[in-house]
Amino acid sequence: MSPYPLESLHPGGMMMETHQQPHHQPGQVSLSVLIDMFIQRTYHELTILAELLPRKTDMERKVEIFNFASRTRMLFIRLLALVKWASSASKVDKCNNIMMFLEKQSSIFLDTADQLARMARETLVRATLPNFHLPAAAEILTTGGYTRLPRCIKERIIPPPPISALEKRLTLLKLNQVIEYRLVNSAVPLQMRNLKVADGTVTFTVKNEFESRLTLLGDGPNESWHLLNVEMLVEDRETGQGKSLVHSLQVGYVQNLLQSRLESKETPKPLHDLYNVLHGLAQLLQLEVLYNQTMRLYAERLGDYIRVEEYILGRALTVSYWRELSSKDPNLDQGHRLSVQVDPHDPAKPLIVVHTPSLTNKEAETAEKSIRTEHLSVESLLVHTIYVRTRARLTDLKNEVQQRLGLGDVEATLHGSPAVLAIPILQPCLRAEQLLISVDTHTGIFLAHVPQYPTNPYSPQIQTSLNGDKVQLEAQVSELRYWITARRIEKTLQQLPATPFEQLPLTYDLKTHPLSKMGRHKMFVRLHKQPSAILVVDYSEKPGKECEIQYNYYYLLTRPCSIEDDPEDETVVKEIPRVYMKALGMIEFNSFLVTHGSTTRVDVQELSEKIIGKRKPGGKVEAPIKRTKFPAYFLSDLAHVVSFADERIPFTALEAHMTNHGILHSGISVEPTAVGLYLTIIRFPKVPNLPEKDSLEFMKQLISATVRRKGSGWMLEWVFHGSPFDSNFQKDRYPIYSNFELETVGDSDKTVKGILAEWSSMVHLYILAKKFNRYLQMRHNGLNSRIVVKQYNYKTLTLEYGPQCMYSVTVSWRKVEERFSLIFDSSGPSLSVNPHTLMKNQYEIQLNQEKNLALICKILLETLNACRSISRLPSTVFRGMSMIHRNATHQTFSVLPQSTTHVKILFYGKYCVDLYMREEGLVSVRDGAYSLFDQTKVLEELQPIPGFKAFLSKYVDEAAFSRRTSQTEDDNPPSPLAMDDMPRSDGKFTAPGSSGNSLNPVSPHSTFLQSPPSNLRQPSPAVPSPANPAGSPYPSAASPLGSPRSKPSPRYAGASPKSVGHSASFHHAQTRILPPRLWAAAIPTVLTTKAFDDICRPSNLMSNNLSTVSPLHRFLGCVFMRRQLQHIIKNEDFLTLMSTPGEPSVIAFRVESLVCKVSINQENSFQSLHLKILPDDPSYWQPEQLQILQKFFDTKVVSPPYRPNTIVGFCRLLHCPSDTLKNIVQLMRFEVQPELVTQNNLKWSISLCLTIPPLAPNMFPVGQAGIIGNKEKILIFMHLTRANLPPGQESVSIVVPVVYNITVNQTSLASLQKELNNPALHAVQQHLSRWATANMAVPGRCSILPAIHDLLVNLTLPNEPPGFPMGGPGVPGVPGGAGAPPMMSTSNSLGHMPLS
Repeated sequence: MSPYPLESLHPGGMMMETHQQPHHQPGQVSLSVLIDMFIQRTYHELTILAELLPRKTDMERKVEIFNFASRTRMLFIRLLALVKWASSASKVDKCNNIMMFLEKQSSIFLDTADQLARMARETLVRATLPNFHLPAAAEILTTGGYTRLPRCIKERIIPPPPISALEKRLTLLKLNQVIEYRLVNSAVPLQMRNLKVADGTVTFTVKNEFESRLTLLGDGPNESWHLLNVEMLVEDRETGQGKSLVHSLQVGYVQNLLQSRLESKETPKPLHDLYNVLHGLAQLLQLEVLYNQTMRLYAERLGDYIRVEEYILGRALTVSYWRELSSKDPNLDQGHRLSVQVDPHDPAKPLIVVHTPSLTNKEAETAEKSIRTEHLSVESLLVHTIYVRTRARLTDLKNEVQQRLGLGDVEATLHGSPAVLAIPILQPCLRAEQLLISVDTHTGIFLAHVPQYPTNPYSPQIQTSLNGDKVQLEAQVSELRYWITARRIEKTLQQLPATPFEQLPLTYDLKTHPLSKMGRHKMFVRLHKQPSAILVVDYSEKPGKECEIQYNYYYLLTRPCSIEDDPEDETVVKEIPRVYMKALGMIEFNSFLVTHGSTTRVDVQELSEKIIGKRKPGGKVEAPIKRTKFPAYFLSDLAHVVSFADERIPFTALEAHMTNHGILHSGISVEPTAVGLYLTIIRFPKVPNLPEKDSLEFMKQLISATVRRKGSGWMLEWVFHGSPFDSNFQKDRYPIYSNFELETVGDSDKTVKGILAEWSSMVHLYILAKKFNRYLQMRHNGLNSRIVVKQYNYKTLTLEYGPQCMYSVTVSWRKVEERFSLIFDSSGPSLSVNPHTLMKNQYEIQLNQEKNLALICKILLETLNACRSISRLPSTVFRGMSMIHRNATHQTFSVLPQSTTHVKILFYGKYCVDLYMREEGLVSVRDGAYSLFDQTKVLEELQPIPGFKAFLSKYVDEAAFSRRTSQTEDDNPPSPLAMDDMPRSDGKFTAPGSSGNSLNPVSPHSTFLQSPPSNLRQPSPAVPSPANPAGSPYPSAASPLGSPRSKPSPRYAGASPKSVGHSASFHHAQTRILPPRLWAAAIPTVLTTKAFDDICRPSNLMSNNLSTVSPLHRFLGCVFMRRQLQHIIKNEDFLTLMSTPGEPSVIAFRVESLVCKVSINQENSFQSLHLKILPDDPSYWQPEQLQILQKFFDTKVVSPPYRPNTIVGFCRLLHCPSDTLKNIVQLMRFEVQPELVTQNNLKWSISLCLTIPPLAPNMFPVGQAGIIGNKEKILIFMHLTRANLPPGQESVSIVVPVVYNITVNQTSLASLQKELNNPALHAVQQHLSRWATANMAVPGRCSILPAIHDLLVNLTLPNEPPGFPMGGPGVPGVPGGAGAPPMMSTSNSLGHMPLS
């Protein structure tokens, strides 16, 4: 330790150093560290308590908590005492520093004194200068050398100068000659003849043993050999890890020993003695290497298979193997061994290997090659030995198997390393199917294996037999052969429509059935397309050639059965699942005929063709046909048989069933190209219910009918000649195709019946088409110009009619129901639905009854315009159209066809319009609620249509009919009249089935349509007639909804609607006023189809351009809403029904201080309802305000789709307080007068939602009344739409639920708990909140109008794109306008309409 200067240890300096580098003495700790340790320990214990306490009982938890609290308390008390003591620790630290400084100063003084004393006593005593040698120094400095050294130093230390390179080369050459001379005169061992003399030395090399280098130190004859070095060539490359086997000291010892023997006079042959010593050492090392390798193999891998039986150091090593085989073979006493040992007869030879049992010389040489190499390995020795043993065992087994298995010309092969014996047990046989026998290298036992089928059940049995007595070997190999054959059958059928089974649940007589006489080696093949047909494949070994398999094929017919069926009586069948199959007849196939029959003649060649090829007509010779070579696993004969059965069996079954049904055919034939079979039908039997001459006539059109297989079904090709229609059809061959499903053998009768049904349908359609063609050829009836035959393909007949032939009807025969069917379609640019589709069933009934297609076409043409008008009526389904069943759905118009000319039309399921389509473009319309038999009775579930007669009279053309009802008939209810009792003007189209209008022609020259006598009364179309035996499809012919019930018809007085369109040619009497009675609509009203189309065509009213619906829709909607209003008045408590003397058609009710009168508007043909409001205090309400309410009712409340809830919502608005209602009326003004939105430059237009729209938030069910309120609050849904947009901008709309609090006079947005994520509604809510804060409510002033007006002017949505025009500078007098104080009067801004 170096001393410190005393000056650096002054107190100030010590304190400064202490502060700069604080340190702690041993046994001291910082107070902060101590506190942190206490806290960490407490937290750790608390964490452990939190984990352990829940698992303990309550008492244990309390004890643990108390102990923890006690320990922690004592710990922190000590810490507190320590902290208090530490406040006075600074004085102790100062005293401690002073003591440390004094002790250090004392130690420095003592160390200084000790070092001074040591220098004086030891170091300075020997500190003297030597005497300098001045002569030597002068000589060296002057001459640079020193000549006075002793001569002995030069002689002993300084070497003599070396000889030259030439002298060296000559000396070594001379020495080489001396060594060669010495070797010639000396006895050199034979093993050391591999020598090399160079550089004055001789090198002896014994391969794999040692290498030694010797020289001679003189040329005297008695000069002994001098050993320069010895190198042992024995290596252990497996376990030696690259190290030398002999240590350098051992090499030095051996070298000294050999040198002493070379110099000894007692050794006559020194080189022999050198070889014997080094050879013995090399053999010792080799045996030691082999022993170590054997022990390592025993310890690591082969401990259960090899063992060192004997090891004599430097003499022999004996290793046993195949110990398990030796224990099983009693002939092997010592087992299988190999012994590596020194040759007892000549130790100078290399190590030899002795085998037990002994091997042949050739085999022994093969095994000993492993120890004659540089890579000494006992494992290689074992491998070579076991390979030789394995090959010897397999060779013996090959000779034995060749005889026992009877392989004949087939020879087993032995190849590979390790050796494998391949036995082909089948012929032909794939390499993967051969039985491979090898020997386990570890145990020596035989292993049997088939590569293609590694898990087959017979390889383990064959292996056991090979290692045993081999008694069952032949039988087991035979079973394996059969097993592989079964797998070949399965693989052959993989790509064929068949599945092989080794067993099937078959039941048969074990005594008589041929199956009982077959062997057990057989396969059952089930055809996919014919489940009842079983192909039995019986296979067996050929006698004398067991490797070849012969196959026999049988066709077995089965049927499903159960275990409970009576085997004696097949008619007794139990009602249980049929999981078994009863074997019926079985027929053997001739495989040669199947594979060389007519269907395979393309593969058959004559002998001359096989040799020289096939000769062409031109003289050229084709090469012989190369038959396809199949792999060994593919049984081509089996594939042929399966294909033959799969194709021939269906034809055979079909042929048999055709014969049973009387179909003449030519039998099964082969296609000319030999690619399949076909069956030609020569004659069909008579079609039932048709004259035989019709079938024979159609048979003349048929050229051929051929049945072929196509894919998974049948294809029947019909070839016809010509067509019953002369034009637009070719006269040559006309083929068409019919497809049928491929049935099973038992169900082939279905296919034959399908063919007969197809033939029957063609015959029926042909007769119908031929009869229709006779009508078309009559030029005077006009059908030829109005009906176009588009297509006739013997299966269907397609006709086109209508304007530009845009409608079509396809006639076909429905085979299952054995009746004609119609398919209506449309084409052309419009692609509209064919209007006759609604009456499809009625047309089919009439066609099947009349069998007259001309009559159907005539009816189609006459009813086309009326049906087109009916098809224009909407069929939309609405919910909430009933005040009783609110969730029920109702269809707007429901069309219920009764016949081809009679239709009932229901409106919302309440009102019924009865329509009869007549000839010459006329229709008869009546109220379908009245019974045809008693006009004083109303049908059940239907309501009469008030004013229906007056509505229809607006569209009546007096020139269309010639009969008017008299005043007596108006006053007295007339008897029910059928539609045909109405007068007609020279009618050419009457109801089907009338006696005077039969369309069945007597001859082709008969008249097409004849007028019936005028005095005959035709039956009503609603009553079943001979032409329509089924009658109406409903229980009552007069009611589509049920039987008629008695109900008195109410009557009321009033002005009747005037008839229009009088013609002077019919009547010259003055127009009479008909009394408006309910039963008046029961009398049919005749309209033209043009007038009826005007009723059904959507149009706009002059006063309402928003709703585009038909006049009939508007009229029935008004009647429906008028009736619903009556129900609403009865159900709502705030509405009071009032009587209207003298006005029976007016509904009056009171709500608050208003009297409302609702009546149907006759000015626009009874197509709207009109509201008239009479206030109790006319001075309180302005006329314009009442006009807005009335117009809003006319245009917005009673409008399509005519929902009753709109009236409920409107009545609830009228029930609001007067001030509130006036504000709402001002908002209605923007809706009924849309131009005000543009004039006032509003940003948004408003529409009051009387029903809850789908776009509204999910607060109430959609479709319910949109006005909900009580005495305190009113909820109103308002639909805001972006207005005054620039061109090209999309319109934006939002539904806003507004709540007006009557008590506090506050307008706000309804609670949006589920819609807070809607940014638009969130913006509306913020806007209304800001407006309410800026404009405090004024008592007596309703805040709805100012708040909503400000919303319409200034509302801005978050996602609103920039550039939208904002509201104008404001409307004076409206809150939010420019310069207007809050809650100012709006009389100047809203069309001078003061609120009071």
